[in-house]
Amino acid sequence: MIPGMQQAVMNAFQYSLFYLIFSLPLTLSYRTTKVINFAHANFITYGAYVAILLHGILGSNLMSLAVIVAFLLTGSIAVINNMLVFTPLQKRGSSPAIVMISSMGLWIAYKYLLYMITDIANYYTTKNFVSYGRITYSDVPRGSVGGIDFSQALVASLVAASLTVVLLYILLEKTKIGRAMRAVADNPSLAEISGIPRALIINLTWFICGGIVGVGGVIWTSFSGAITPEAGDSMILQVFTVGFIGGLVSLLRTGIGAVLIAAIENVGIAVLNAFFGIPVSFRPFLTFATLITTLIAFPPLGAGGGLPYRFLRRGSKK
Repeated sequence: MIPGMQQAVMNAFQYSLFYLIFSLPLTLSYRTTKVINFAHANFITYGAYVAILLHGILGSNLMSLAVIVAFLLTGSIAVINNMLVFTPLQKRGSSPAIVMISSMGLWIAYKYLLYMITDIANYYTTKNFVSYGRITYSDVPRGSVGGIDFSQALVASLVAASLTVVLLYILLEKTKIGRAMRAVADNPSLAEISGIPRALIINLTWFICGGIVGVGGVIWTSFSGAITPEAGDSMILQVFTVGFIGGLVSLLRTGIGAVLIAAIENVGIAVLNAFFGIPVSFRPFLTFATLITTLIAFPPLGAGGGLPYRFLRRGSKK
């Protein structure tokens, strides 16, 4: 057996849960709004820093409290981004590329705003918030079953991922709001003619998507050894790769992509290291190679123009 394979499999399972929580909202938000949102990384980071500031300043180690506050905060940030930036640009007829670039600007602005917040918090508390250690929560159980350690991060992410999948399914398939979201995603103009309040549905979508990612950020603080204002940036490659595997349209394929990327990064690199001596530090390269392959072979609908896409477009014009 390959040395460390059991741990690699466990890591793959853990990361697949995080990627699921972070990537499903990316796919849902793009499917409904057609915005490729790089500020998505900020939702992860700000969710994590809600927990950090509650812990470092107020002394709270309740994940349940941090989850509620993070959901409301990051969901509200997502709505503000849409109302003040994305919607005005779209009303002016800006191209999807311009809207995407604006999200990059938001990404950078929010990151350095958080650096300012951590500096102010450090000044008044003398605690280092720029690099904050793992948080142990009092309201999340941990244990061991059959020799397998169930850490707080594993328990929390398993519950959060399961709830995300189930609740999104119920929302999209069993409720009027979900049907309205799907209608807006499929044909915005027809949805408006049918009496669906498009602006309200889009804002609600942003709130839900931003909130879910913020919850994932809170859980990340129970897993990562050190949290910085660039915590979300370190996962943006994986999150977008998972979303692109799903075509930024299919939630099911996005879930499959989460499992695939987690397996490639952990089990795949363990195999390559054992048989070919490839360093573990090459893990991001495997994800990047998967991203490039996906963009060329199966470009996300409306988000790119890979070779098969261009070939089919040319063929349809003949």
